[in-house]
Amino acid sequence: MAAANRKVIKIGDTYQIEGRPREKFEVLKVYNPSNIPGKSVLVLSIHMDANAATPSHTHGGAAAIAMVIDGTVLNQMNCDEPIVSKKGDFWYEAPGCHHVRSENTSGSETAKFLAILIVDDEVIQDGFENIFVLDAEKEENRG
Repeated sequence: MAAANRKVIKIGDTYQIEGRPREKFEVLKVYNPSNIPGKSVLVLSIHMDANAATPSHTHGGAAAIAMVIDGTVLNQMNCDEPIVSKKGDFWYEAPGCHHVRSENTSGSETAKFLAILIVDDEVIQDGFENIFVLDAEKEENRG
């Protein structure tokens, strides 16, 4: 699906790309290593049903490393070319990265990846909602 055709809509409290399901994520573990004071390491599991896509977003200033454990996903960071990653492939997102595309490329199979995020403790002090900040939510809050 071309990036120009990615219309973001809001259904209830959820933003999604029109006609596509959203990802599901779960925080599996949080670590607070003593050698990086003021930072937390989060281990996340992200599941994408067939044809799922995530609206453009950022990760609360986190550095992120993700590895596909099942299926195939397409990701695009900042203005870089999209990359397609399959089982065993991984990618890195620098702090401040703008994750403009994240999609399951299959119309019939699920995809799953694990993500490790290193984030400032204050970003998650009141919960995990600030580690996944959608552009559409930021725009709504400005208005």
